[in-house]
Amino acid sequence: METRWLYTTSENFPALVKESKEVCLIPMGCVEKHGLHLPLGSDIIEASTITYAASRLETACVFPDFTFGDVPGGPASPAGSISVPVEMEMALLETLCEQIARNGFKKILICNAHGGNKSWLSAFLRNLMNKKHDFVCAVTTLPFSTTHKILAEQLLQNGRGSMPELTAEDEDYLLDFYRQGKESGHACISETALIMAVAPEAVHLDRLGIESGLSTHQADYLKEAGIEIVSGGWDINYPNAYHGHDPVDCTENIGRAALRVAAEQLARTVKAFKEDENLLRWHANFQKGW
Repeated sequence: METRWLYTTSENFPALVKESKEVCLIPMGCVEKHGLHLPLGSDIIEASTITYAASRLETACVFPDFTFGDVPGGPASPAGSISVPVEMEMALLETLCEQIARNGFKKILICNAHGGNKSWLSAFLRNLMNKKHDFVCAVTTLPFSTTHKILAEQLLQNGRGSMPELTAEDEDYLLDFYRQGKESGHACISETALIMAVAPEAVHLDRLGIESGLSTHQADYLKEAGIEIVSGGWDINYPNAYHGHDPVDCTENIGRAALRVAAEQLARTVKAFKEDENLLRWHANFQKGW
């Protein structure tokens, strides 16, 4: 059945609630620079695509994208970045969750593909405990920066030819990248592969090599001294909004395999969330005093 909220008619909506066992997924990302080779919307493109693909494997309603996540909005921000106050994001997300619950979904899973959202989402979950709600909310982090490792490890475990999407050349490239311990994190090989599978026209591999994706290590001394600064100093260590070795030989084939693996992993998470019998009970017990 159609799992996307926006593509479902009002008449068919109750059936979607029932088939989803009252579980709704919110794809979440942001709009920010992803090196010079990937589009600004990489995170939300990944979140939206992976979440929808997972919902086809394990039925759950997919809410419209929560596009604008937490991104620094100072005057030095890269062109095209969108920054929204965290207070506004939290208020909007709570209101949306209330509307989702009003429409029959009592379990809401935020499918986050932007590392910068993790801190405020933890605070959001905590803040929900201070108000009366008839729903539970949880967060899962999508494997947006580690899918290449998952693919390589599956190749090592299951052998070459175990992934129909990959050619022998793709396998060689993935295993070499993995065995050399090359870095990945933001606009990396995994994100590049995923976007190549979804929107290859938005990927510009010819722009690789112009800006480095490796750390400057300028903020490392603070972490080593036990001092925590915003984002762990990520913006200082990676001033090009890019973290990883250049994925010069990445292919759409790798992207298609990465998308399948990511969707399967999220589907398993959704299944566990749907079948859980404790969250709503714990929530109800906690809120008895309201």
